[in-house]
Amino acid sequence: IFQTFEGDNTVLLQQVASDLLKQYKEKFQGGTFSVTWNYLRDMMTTYVSEANPVIARREGVDHLRDSKFQLDAFRYRTSRLLHTAALRLRKHSKSLGSFEAWNRCLNHLLVLAESHIESVILARFIEAVNSCKDRNARAVLKLLCDLYALDRIWKDIGSYRNVDYVSPNKAKAILRLTEYLSFEVRSVARELVDAFGIPDFALRAPIGMQSGQYAEYTQFVGF
Repeated sequence: IFQTFEGDNTVLLQQVASDLLKQYKEKFQGGTFSVTWNYLRDMMTTYVSEANPVIARREGVDHLRDSKFQLDAFRYRTSRLLHTAALRLRKHSKSLGSFEAWNRCLNHLLVLAESHIESVILARFIEAVNSCKDRNARAVLKLLCDLYALDRIWKDIGSYRNVDYVSPNKAKAILRLTEYLSFEVRSVARELVDAFGIPDFALRAPIGMQSGQYAEYTQFVGF
């Protein structure tokens, strides 16, 4: 908190990246590596191995909606970013010094921190889905969780393709399924918005109203 009383996101993300790099350094200096994020301990050791060609080509819906595949993909990306960030910092520190090296690698470090945060979010999302007692609510949460995971994977599909983590056909399948899940969310969109208890005057969106209220509402807000 003493780094930024304003809560500046860029500063906070740098703190996350710094902590990850510290734990990474301890890992390879023979430290105890009492890391909060245990997945780093496992993934940093294995990510450099070649991608499994069988997994890279699997494109069935059940596989793509499998939480293990999604979480492994997120964590693989974070671990790879962490390793490459450490290599870049070491390379630039020799000629620029630690401060300038950090600034030179800043964009990479911010992406690393965001990737880590997304991995944590997905892990907690999956836990929430699995612990939900209501069957209908669990199905909706699973839909949203899958959409979040696959959308994030697709947004960085180039990185996954560069290391053959996914095949070209699998990448296309991810996009198709993401678009399909987006369409599926439409059927529960109003219920999801209503769950937040946002007043109608704040929504200013006819799509969020009951069908019988469309005409009155659109006139009231000036549509």
